[in-house]
Amino acid sequence: MSLENRIALLERPASPHLGLDDLRDDGRVARAPGVTVVRGRHAVADMGPVLMELSLRSGQTGVMDALEVLLDAPAARVKIPHLVLVGVRGAVEPEEATADNLAGVVLIYEYRIAGRGTGVFATDDLDGERNVIAPAEIRTEVAEIACRTLVDAGAIVAMISLEGSAEAVRRPMPEAGIACRMAMRRRQAPRYLLLGDTFDSTLARLGDDTRRNLRRYRRRVERDFGAQFEANVEMSFDEFLAMNRASTHPLEKGVAAWRYDLLKAVAAPVFCGVRSTDGQWLSLLGGRRRPGVIDIDWQMNLAGLPRYSLSTVMRSFLLEHEIAQGTGRLMFVGGTPHPMRHSFVCADALDVIVQRRSASAWLLRRLSGHIFPEKNSLGQALRDETLHWTDW
Repeated sequence: MSLENRIALLERPASPHLGLDDLRDDGRVARAPGVTVVRGRHAVADMGPVLMELSLRSGQTGVMDALEVLLDAPAARVKIPHLVLVGVRGAVEPEEATADNLAGVVLIYEYRIAGRGTGVFATDDLDGERNVIAPAEIRTEVAEIACRTLVDAGAIVAMISLEGSAEAVRRPMPEAGIACRMAMRRRQAPRYLLLGDTFDSTLARLGDDTRRNLRRYRRRVERDFGAQFEANVEMSFDEFLAMNRASTHPLEKGVAAWRYDLLKAVAAPVFCGVRSTDGQWLSLLGGRRRPGVIDIDWQMNLAGLPRYSLSTVMRSFLLEHEIAQGTGRLMFVGGTPHPMRHSFVCADALDVIVQRRSASAWLLRRLSGHIFPEKNSLGQALRDETLHWTDW
């Protein structure tokens, strides 16, 4: 049974604010003093310039540069995006808001069934970098206000992940009338590889096997294919689709198209590759660049060459190139199964969870093991017996 169908079993009562008009693509959901919530892809995308300016001011440069394409990500398409504007100064409508009259914003998604909201909300970036856009000292408070606002507007549960490990603020909400409870979950996760001044000094930070493999497989592919690294790949959409079809894990055409479009949408794209002397692409890699950091979104490797470990070969070339460019950190969006992750610097992350006190919320928690996939972060939080819940 799909996640959407499992959530449908909750039979949530209709809310006066959420779920009644979910087929509509955009619009305002709720308005409270200093807080406005807008919903739908178009309404959220229209806020792109404001989010970019706010992220620049809050020290989160680049995290919202590709908002429209991120809203079209495969995982995002099946949900309803919501943007919670917190600390709105004056009677400002969303379309008139600027970075000058906002304290912070939260980008969060509602699971849906057949276009209708389920009242189950969660952010999509587990690392928490692009979920809460606000100055560091108030991000936790902004997340709490956003969760509480959504629950008061009809949500069953809302979970927001953000960087850091701050304590709960739990500021009283003057218009809050819904009984709810709150928990905070602190996590540590491998986030990035710290790059040294040289290729050799960077490899010295890796495990023995990883270090040997980065050199050994690269020598092998250079010897057998005359492989070379190209930092700036030029490729048509049809060529990209052809490489996708020939890769070890070909994607559905729409997903592949999204990856290609993402490269065109970001301000500083990374699109590099390894090719043989006869012009055959062996590996492609896409991502984004921001000051001192390179974010890797995906990698695509030619099928039929398992003994060459093309994934490792690409990483070897990429490390050498980025170190020469002065890049300080290498990050993999969503993580990586590659053994180099064992040498990543770990960073704190915080999950703020607010749940309505209702039969639907109780049922969601009790059935979370059946409703959510095993690795779903919200499902894991609801099943976590160590969480300390408090009334709010």
